[in-house]
Formats: sequence, structure tokens, C-alpha cells
Amino acid sequence: MTDTALYWIWLQKCLGCSNPKVNTILRFYPSIADFYEGGQQEWRLCGCFTKREFSNLCTYTIQDAKEIYDRCKMLGYKIVTPDSPEYPQLLKEIYEPPAVLYVNGILPDVDNILTIGMVGTRNATPTGKKLAYSIGYDLAKNGVVVVSGGALGIDTSAHNGALAAGGTTICVLGCGINYSYLMTNAQMRSEIANSGAVISEYPPDTPPQKYSFPKRNRIISALSQGVLVVEAGEKSGALITASTALSQNKDVFAIPGQVTNAFAFGTNSLIKQGAIPVTNAQDIINEYSEKYSITLKETLPLSEISDNIISSIPSGKKPPLSVNNMPSAKNSTKKAASTLEIAKKDAKAHTELDGVSETAKTVYNIILNNSSTVDDIVIKTKLPTAKVMQALTELELNDAVERKSGGVYALPG
Repeated sequence: MTDTALYWIWLQKCLGCSNPKVNTILRFYPSIADFYEGGQQEWRLCGCFTKREFSNLCTYTIQDAKEIYDRCKMLGYKIVTPDSPEYPQLLKEIYEPPAVLYVNGILPDVDNILTIGMVGTRNATPTGKKLAYSIGYDLAKNGVVVVSGGALGIDTSAHNGALAAGGTTICVLGCGINYSYLMTNAQMRSEIANSGAVISEYPPDTPPQKYSFPKRNRIISALSQGVLVVEAGEKSGALITASTALSQNKDVFAIPGQVTNAFAFGTNSLIKQGAIPVTNAQDIINEYSEKYSITLKETLPLSEISDNIISSIPSGKKPPLSVNNMPSAKNSTKKAASTLEIAKKDAKAHTELDGVSETAKTVYNIILNNSSTVDDIVIKTKLPTAKVMQALTELELNDAVERKSGGVYALPG
């Protein structure tokens, strides 16, 4: 860590994450210290800051940044900034480069190594998990760095495959790397840090927000030469990563699927729009044979991946119905309403949610019984408001509840 890290932490605190004005400062100032020391008159003359950003520049101090700096030092996390030799050139080339990366582990030299992003739905099918695990394994076993987001389903499968191969993988989080997020994957993140890196642009203890996950997708694609979408429904967040990759002039790969598979809607659509169809790691390697001298010497056939491995990889909600199993349009409104009521009753009986905290489960059970505001939940659970808000954020990210008008939280739909 260098002293200039304090200035970058300060800047990120003032402007927020994913702000293109970081590029403006990199372009027009010799150093971040010069920008800081320019003071209010210099910042005003820049003419690019909003009133809120300018107010933050004038209000926050280096001391505010030092608290985060010292916290990272205590936790053993590295702070990587545009001044750092470890900061990837690939990140400097995007529209919104992160002012700071917090790193647990060692960030690979992604500028000079073939790096492939792997993303997909959290609600993965067993076949999707096997494909992600196998391709992640094959790529990592042969020297390719696998990048993903540490989420349930496809992300977890890709990371675990790379780890099983003894290779290198990068986990890009949408929250602080010290925050207790998705504890079912805590051990996996620890193993990733031992051989690769867990990274985030958010300070260590920052809780996840719904907007932070789409923002982190630009980092996944930026660190990668190409991005593979394994399984994705029509509205999957993985499609945001694919779109971001295209805007960064990265290659996009997709695994084709049956037209009746709801989780192939997104990947098949990408292929129709020009994504490169692939079915294995070799297909991806072939696209880079001229630039990287990589030959797949060891591979892991799908048949050799045990069902026990796949069943141990957590997913999100149950997969949606396939086209063949979807209810007929001829069903009456009355029958549909009856089915909905049964589904609601089944949901009430099901109080266990995979991959969420005990606090989130407690809050979820309150909402199952009756739609509630934050105040209602605080009164019923006697939990601090901050903990209730964290639990609600966790449930929203897992699509278990949604915020309605008037600040009421209810089941989706």
C-alpha cells in the first residue's frame, strides 16, 4: 500500500463507485495527489462534478479514507489503485474504472494471461452446473484464469471447478469482501483467496445493494478476454454481463440449449445475436490459439463429475417450468387463481431459504404471514432497524421478497 491509496479511497468515497469521472482525473492530472491538493477552486473549474459530488469533495477528508485504509491493514487486505503496479491495464481501458480495488489474495496478471469470465443463472439446472464445473476445471487446469461473481448456481460451479483443478480463479463481489454475504460460499471464497483473489470495489464491510451487482459485472467482463454465459433465462443478470462485455469489445460465448429449456432462452438469444456457440473449453481456447499458446492437455469429462459434487453446489430458487410443462392457456381464470392460492400456501409452509442468514429467514417468515413495512418487522422481531434492512436486502437479492409501494415488503408477484 502507498500513501496515494488514501487519496483514491477519498475520491471513491466522494464520487461513489462506478463513476466515469475517475477517467477524467486520470487523463487531466499528473497524479491523484495533484487533484486533491488543487482544492475547491480547482474542483469547481473542472466543471464536471454534480452539486452533490462537489459537496462530498469539500466535506470528506483524508481522515475518512484512513479509517478504511487502517481497516484493510488490520484485515490483511490489499488496496489496489490506478497508481499500483498490480492494477490491470484492462480496467483502465473501460468507461468506469474502479478508483479502488480491495483484494484478498493475489490478483493475477490478467493483462498477460488468458482470462475467461463465466456467468449464468443462480437457479442452475444440474446439467448447467456440470457444464460450468467441467469448463471451469478444464480452463483452469490448463493455465486459464476463471473470473466469476461468487453467486449461487453457475458462478459457484465455475469457481469450484477451477479450484478442483488447482488453478486460479477471481471472485468479484458486489459487496465488501469482509461482509458476511452468502455464508454457504464462505469456505469457497477462502480457498479462492489462497490461490487467486477475492476482490471488490466496495470497502470491506459494505453490505450488498441491488444496484451493486449489475455494477460489479463490468469488472468481471473487463478482467476477461471473453465471457461465457452457461445458462440464462430471458431476464437473467448474466445477460447484463454479456451486454457489458460487448460494450467493452470483449468476446461473448454461450452454450446452446433446448428450446424448451427456460434457462436456455437467454443463451439461445445471445447466439442469435452473434455470440459464439460453444460446448466445451476447447471451443473457447480455439478462439485464442493465435495469441496464447495453450493446448488442453487435461480435461474433465462430464461423465466423471459425480452427482454428489453437483448436488453440493447451492442454487437459488427452483428452476421455472419448461415450455412443455407450462400451464395451458386454456385453463380458466378460476383454476389459475386456485393454483396461485395453493402455491402461496406451499410457500408459507416452506420457511427454509438456501444461502441466506438466519436473520433473513426470520424476516422472511414474518412477510410470509403478512406483507409488512420495516417498522412492522422491527416491532415483531425486536431486531435493530439496520439488521432488518440488511435482511431485506439479502431477501430481495435472492428474489424471495420485493418492495411494493408505500414501503411494504411482500412475496414477489
